[in-house]
Amino acid sequence: MKRRIVISGIGTGGHYFPALVVALTLVKRKWDIIFLARPDGPEAKIARTFGLTAFSVPARGFYGKSVPSKVRFLWSLVRATLRLVPLTKQSAGVAFGGYGSLSLILACLINRRPFYLFEPNRIPGRATRLFSRRARRVFLGLPLYRPIPGRTLITGIPIREEFKVKGSATRNTLVPKTILIIGGSQGARRLNQLGIGLQKILPSEYRIRIISGERDFAWVDKNCNGRTEVIPFTPTPWEEFRRSEVIVSRSGALAGYEILAAGKNTVFIPFPYAVDDHQFYNAQYFAEIGKARLVEEKNLTEEALAEIIRNLTAFKPTATASIILDAEQRIADAVEGDIMPEKENAG
Repeated sequence: MKRRIVISGIGTGGHYFPALVVALTLVKRKWDIIFLARPDGPEAKIARTFGLTAFSVPARGFYGKSVPSKVRFLWSLVRATLRLVPLTKQSAGVAFGGYGSLSLILACLINRRPFYLFEPNRIPGRATRLFSRRARRVFLGLPLYRPIPGRTLITGIPIREEFKVKGSATRNTLVPKTILIIGGSQGARRLNQLGIGLQKILPSEYRIRIISGERDFAWVDKNCNGRTEVIPFTPTPWEEFRRSEVIVSRSGALAGYEILAAGKNTVFIPFPYAVDDHQFYNAQYFAEIGKARLVEEKNLTEEALAEIIRNLTAFKPTATASIILDAEQRIADAVEGDIMPEKENAG
């Protein structure tokens, strides 16, 4: 029987993009991959785009929701788990965090099948903390701020190959210095406001590009001057990274890792309302190992951000971030190293 793994990346891009990279790596190693997806979620589109077999499960958020929404979450969790029990009887599971991973974990526990967790943040999420003891391994994208029970392995965060190609270190001095503002999925409005404020403060040799998200696009576009451009979304963010002199971003684990891989000077502004303040601890680590500054939003003004940007563009640091760029291979190696002996013994 062909080797099969069920992978859950249900959630945001920080979940499904690393899951996708690992899934495609395992496909190359002749594994049969089942990619879990919400019926109309982005995971289903991702699976179709890359030729993966998608399996539809209902999934809803829990934390921060109303009581009726939490009841619907529990009902969806039961339905999703029951759908996955037959699928996982002869499979392993790899859960890339988020509320969508719980049904896969429960189905594997019911069937006594091995499952793996991937934790991208320095402060583990609730699912990781709850099930780390029961997981075969917990793959860590970043070194943890505090240890957790169970077997852990620092693998780095799987990122798409396009992010691993660095831009040219030589900049044409006749071309304006481009500052890229990335709001991300949480708290984008404040960064959008900072971007608009910067255009009134930074000298004329600076050009500003703002990835605003759809919610604020009309407002940002209305307030842009001639040297500021705004885009609601880009399917090729690595191209924006390469043409930028400085990047200003929130500090979600995946976004931060992608930026560090690009080798760019960065200002990380953690989203202050992130669960367990995990973005602060991510940014703290990014600032330690990369060309990055950590600035808390409560201490930040447009003038202060402009000064930081001018300082970052005044010199070219030679050090590059010491991050792992073959995370997907490390995860695949660990899974094969665990499961292959199991299959041989079973045979």
